[in-house]
Amino acid sequence: MRRPVTYTRLFSDEAGESHLETATMTVAPEQFAPPAPPLDVSPTTRATEWRLLRFAPDWVGGWHCSPCRQWMFVMAGAATVRTSDGNQCDLKAGSICLLEDTRGKGHLTTILGGDEVLMVAVHLPDDAPAVSPC
Repeated sequence: MRRPVTYTRLFSDEAGESHLETATMTVAPEQFAPPAPPLDVSPTTRATEWRLLRFAPDWVGGWHCSPCRQWMFVMAGAATVRTSDGNQCDLKAGSICLLEDTRGKGHLTTILGGDEVLMVAVHLPDDAPAVSPC
């Protein structure tokens, strides 16, 4: 049975304003690591590289665009992301965010709670879909 996984998408429109939206990808049971039992797996998506990011407890990013299309997986800590349209969301451990605001006004990231934040950034090729079709 296919099931949705929710993530936050950060993108910019043609006028350069950044926005947030809730999006979903579908996972389905698959024999991923035989002989282990099946588990829910997303479609395969091409990536170009990945990096581990550690943010200091008092880090504030200032307004900036994402350096490339990338998935951000929050491993520890929490941060607020504010978009140029005035919306914001909190990302905490377990959150998934797709950053596609590579041009325009960008976004503002602020670390919350006085703890460092660990994230994994997975860079996507410009021409690849965020989630490949099955």
